[in-house]
Amino acid sequence: MIRGERTKKCINELIESKKEPYLDVILTKGSERLFRYYKSGEFEATGKERLYLYSCTKVFTAVCALQLIGEGKLKLSDEVSKYLPEYKNTFLLDGEGNKKPTKNKMTVHDLFTMSGGLSYDMIVTPHIRDIVERSGGKAGTVELANAFAGLPLKFEPSTRYEYSVCLDVLAAVVEVVSGRRFSEYMEERIFAPLGITDLGFHKYRGITQMYSYRGDSYCECEPHVKLFLGENYDSGGAGLVGGVDGMSRFACALAQGGVGENGKRIIGEETLALIREPQYKLLTPDNAITRVLGDDYAYGLGVRVRLKDSAWGLPAGEYGWTGAAGSDIMVDPVNKISVVIGRHLHAGPTETNGKFAEIQKALYEDLREEGLL
Repeated sequence: MIRGERTKKCINELIESKKEPYLDVILTKGSERLFRYYKSGEFEATGKERLYLYSCTKVFTAVCALQLIGEGKLKLSDEVSKYLPEYKNTFLLDGEGNKKPTKNKMTVHDLFTMSGGLSYDMIVTPHIRDIVERSGGKAGTVELANAFAGLPLKFEPSTRYEYSVCLDVLAAVVEVVSGRRFSEYMEERIFAPLGITDLGFHKYRGITQMYSYRGDSYCECEPHVKLFLGENYDSGGAGLVGGVDGMSRFACALAQGGVGENGKRIIGEETLALIREPQYKLLTPDNAITRVLGDDYAYGLGVRVRLKDSAWGLPAGEYGWTGAAGSDIMVDPVNKISVVIGRHLHAGPTETNGKFAEIQKALYEDLREEGLL
């Protein structure tokens, strides 16, 4: 373990300045966990807090789909309709509200890269809510993913990036290809091999209090639940809940090219490397929904991807993603480093999100000072 004095000071200042109610940070290098520090100004943190991971789920989903690609069971070029038949008839609306078929067929690549023409607004439409209500909340992942295709797309597939339910639809594709419910597939192919016992879907018992900013301070709030469509819908974009320990075990495996702390491999190194290939030069993450600041990032296969080295040592090729409540996964495959941040502050201000880069920088400086970088 490293002392991590700079990092502890950075975390303490965030808590004590009332910018954060709770933070938990874990760093691994190689197969070793070299730093762990958690603190809360609102409750007695134990390191076993249960969190809504929200969009950190997307990194897990991308890896699940890449596993199938590595096994030759799925291709990036496959049309989504090969697995979800309703996508044969995707359409746009013209200026008069008339349906017109899309020119481009939505592909698996479009799902990975948020370029399918889908949106998050689809989840709250009467069309989707009616299906949920008629099923008594029992509609499944594939049924609802197919239902999204009954709504007009926002743009032609493959033409631009827009944050959306694309990774939810990708989870449905994984379910069809594997023949397993998505949550079961993730348990069998990621959680069990890596010894992860604190993550899962629909496991809301004992969730840690959520907070939200009101003006220049935070207060308790209810979780943002519009993305949760029922007990049988495994949201590949936002559905995971659980602990920072499991996040770290997963991130550590990614940093080591697919091999966990326990030596178990979950994906081939060459296949995993696809996740961090920038897909479009102008395809940049939306800074309003990630902790990324500036134009140093593009979008890969379901993750942000760093395009150039930082001045303090974060290399090109670093990748990861952030959840709506601030939890974050960062993978540095060059130095085999992973950093995960546990946070439960819904839609915190951009100035606070920017502090995460300071935490990372402090960690790298601590590693360098102790001769480990």
